[in-house]
Amino acid sequence: MRRKFRSRVALASAGVLATAALAACGDDGGGGAQVSADGRGAETVRVMMFPAQSYRLPVKIAEQEGYFEDRGIELEVTEQPANLQGMQGLEATKSDVGQVTVGTLAQGWQAGSKGAFFCGGIDVLQTTLMAPKGSDLPSVKEGASWQEVLKALEGKKIGIQTPVGSGLQLIFAAALEEAGVKDVTYVNLGGGSSAAIAALGNGSVDVAQVNPTGTQFIEDAGSGKELLYMPDGPSAYKDYYGSAWVAPTTFLEERPEAARAFCDAIGEALAFIKDPANAEASQNMLVKDAGVTPPVAKLTIEQAYGDYTTKLDKGRLEKTLDAYVELGILKAQPDPTYESLVVEPKG
Repeated sequence: MRRKFRSRVALASAGVLATAALAACGDDGGGGAQVSADGRGAETVRVMMFPAQSYRLPVKIAEQEGYFEDRGIELEVTEQPANLQGMQGLEATKSDVGQVTVGTLAQGWQAGSKGAFFCGGIDVLQTTLMAPKGSDLPSVKEGASWQEVLKALEGKKIGIQTPVGSGLQLIFAAALEEAGVKDVTYVNLGGGSSAAIAALGNGSVDVAQVNPTGTQFIEDAGSGKELLYMPDGPSAYKDYYGSAWVAPTTFLEERPEAARAFCDAIGEALAFIKDPANAEASQNMLVKDAGVTPPVAKLTIEQAYGDYTTKLDKGRLEKTLDAYVELGILKAQPDPTYESLVVEPKG
């Protein structure tokens, strides 16, 4: 029987976020040891996530199925600010854990941020290039090569998920360079799907980067044209690690048991999601959490979770870091290594 577990959802207004950002240099706001309503000790872990993103589902399933409760964790969810990345977002929302890309974490680390990966996430960057419905841009589904798709973006306006200069933007720029594209205009639409969907709908961009569940929403609605699933194309997306769970090093040093328990619960939830016998339960949770329709949830469950894992592949991460230094995404010094960016919590 599934157990319902309490979740305190932190809703933050812009004013609250501004206050939190100013206060971030003080107390980290970590939950620490708490006492649950039933009198049993529990440890609160605050997790920061973008709304309507598929990587939320393992967290929500672990909550629903009692995997956190089994490990003495009480979960608190807060929404990630669209204009803040990585450790900045964790500091502003006073969160313990979040999920970021390799480039985002490594750039932050080189700038002095104190954070590290402690649990795997997604092996690739699950980005799909979408154009407005009726676009004449070439598509892989129509027989074009990925090089032809990217070359056609020359001179186009592209909706991206993070600011110019961020890790994700530089990775995308490297992918365009691999195809010989030099001139594009970037529009920062933020990490959520709604702004990208709206921008495609009103034609304010020629192409937008979209992640699950936005990709599946557009596919189901027939409201856009899929050009390229980026991991099927350039090496910056195909060959390198995508994103993983990150935490401040203070959390990992002072509360390693909570970090390990969080990762173990996510692993159990992924096994649940990947089991076809649980497809309906997983779809129902995705409908509830992301506000998508059942057909969109079904597509997402079928398409999005094959590359999810709690393992941190050292070889793949090292290859990613080396490539990002070579591409200019990261600096050569301080040297970004697996050892400097990954902490395996004991517990």
